[in-house]
Amino acid sequence: MKINVICDKNAEDTEVTVVCRQVDGDIEQLLSAISLSGSTVVGKADGELFFISLGDIFYFESVDGKLFFSTERETYECASRLCKIEEKLSDTFFTRVSKSSIVNLKKVRSIKSEEHARLSASLTNGERIVISRTYVPDIKRRLGV
Repeated sequence: MKINVICDKNAEDTEVTVVCRQVDGDIEQLLSAISLSGSTVVGKADGELFFISLGDIFYFESVDGKLFFSTERETYECASRLCKIEEKLSDTFFTRVSKSSIVNLKKVRSIKSEEHARLSASLTNGERIVISRTYVPDIKRRLGV
């Protein structure tokens, strides 16, 4: 892979161009990392608002009509809706794993088959997330399994 950086003092915005023969897993990971760079989500905990980097978020989960997201040690409430988060993160490492959850695939340590054609994902913080059978083929494709 060859990387070129061109500094232009007249540039109005930073632009990234990727030239490749085909989009493979490595290119998808590169694009996802670039799109996550500098992105944050606003979360509320204990009456305070926090600006959390997307790369620090393990998963989003909708519970009783409210949206929450978790980092390694904390859980925050988010004012957005799960479908809006899914749209915003469609070209990243985040993917839907059930009707109520979106997980950061970069935080998945391992996956295990469960009954009824489901999977269980063990995250790097020790939590486990159930992957509904509807989403299993996409998860396997994205993880290269």
